Amino acid sequence: MSRVYLLINDPLVAGRMRGVIDSAAGLKTVGWATTLEQARAQLPTLAADVVLADLQLADGWVADFVDELANSGRYGWPKTLLATLSLDDSQLLNALARGADGYFVQGLSPNMLIATVEQVLAGGAEMAPVIARQVKAHFDASAWTVKEPLDDDNPLHPDRIERQVLQWICDGFLPHEIARDLRISTREVAQRVRTLYRKLHLDRRTASLSLQLL
Repeated sequence: MSRVYLLINDPLVAGRMRGVIDSAAGLKTVGWATTLEQARAQLPTLAADVVLADLQLADGWVADFVDELANSGRYGWPKTLLATLSLDDSQLLNALARGADGYFVQGLSPNMLIATVEQVLAGGAEMAPVIARQVKAHFDASAWTVKEPLDDDNPLHPDRIERQVLQWICDGFLPHEIARDLRISTREVAQRVRTLYRKLHLDRRTASLSLQLL
């Protein structure tokens, strides 16, 4: 049974989410908070597998807390799923760069909420074209580096696949279309998206450490 913790401002929204999650096979909610302070106090004892959080709480932006969840170990390494009203919110990309595992657009169907939670638990993530273009712009600006040279005769090189997945998402292709053209599963497409978020996070951490050493 996977355990979901809600960090949601609106009690009505939190109640609806709790009902949806608790009615799904293999999932249950283990707590709810409206502030970062409450979450910091409660989470260490709850063994949550996923934290589903609003981008902004009464006492601050969730991005700072995402950093703690991703790096401190104090909370047991839960995955972080961001609840957002708009994909154009600049704080969404900021939180993804700080270590969040994915996002859910509020207002979509209950089935989509469950599918998104299950996808994050399985190591995958969604990426809309508007997010993909921002991620690609980041990598283009940082001259996307790889640990080993790309082999032109190896189209299945992981970095090559990730670049292609990112480009096709930017162009508006759907996951099943990308999977078909790359001859991989839609689950692997979702996992490649999660890897792109992870690389975005690592790039940010590396840049932060470099600034601290100056």
